[in-house]
Amino acid sequence: MGTKTKITEKALGLFNQNGIEYVGMRELAASLGMQIGNITYYFPTKNDLVNQLAVDLSALNAKILTPPGNLSMLSFLEMRARVFENQYAYRCLFLSFVHLIKQNPIIAKRYKKVEKERAEGLIDNIKMLEKEKYLKIDSGEDIAFLASTMGLIARFWISEAAISYNHLPVDHQIRHYSGLIAKIVAPFATKRGHTQIDEFLDNAKHMDGGTMVGKQE
Repeated sequence: MGTKTKITEKALGLFNQNGIEYVGMRELAASLGMQIGNITYYFPTKNDLVNQLAVDLSALNAKILTPPGNLSMLSFLEMRARVFENQYAYRCLFLSFVHLIKQNPIIAKRYKKVEKERAEGLIDNIKMLEKEKYLKIDSGEDIAFLASTMGLIARFWISEAAISYNHLPVDHQIRHYSGLIAKIVAPFATKRGHTQIDEFLDNAKHMDGGTMVGKQE
């Protein structure tokens, strides 16, 4: 493992444990048994280091996000759950989201670009699910509503879970919030879509004992 990777992995662990705002570069260097100069050679500032973590997360998610032509309703929902798994692994970025956007100009600039790309990707996914007869969408406003609501959950579920569901295993939390996405999509689903939504929610219900999400009635 290279020095740069050692730095980012240790930083991610400390940031996840203590919060980005509460871990300094000197503390990180001490944890690694390095001189601070070894860190600043790769990451001149803490902002640069945090931005690298955001870049790494984006790369992981890019491997998961499915081209629109390969989607079923079930694969779409499972894809969202896998993205949530990646997000949890980098949860410090989301727990400090507002702070980072206000204080880290590098991340703020990247976020605008990435968020636009993710929103466009969600819209393409929704349109493909409609084309494949999993959804019945009446207007562009409905597409915008679905994309906006799913994007909102993706950005802030970790913060809400840290308050409401931190006593539950992580996989239960992920199934709950991906289950919310399934329920948001359900009113627009065709019979074919509902079959796969119910399959996804049945899996979630089995995982969490039925306490958080469940099959649509």
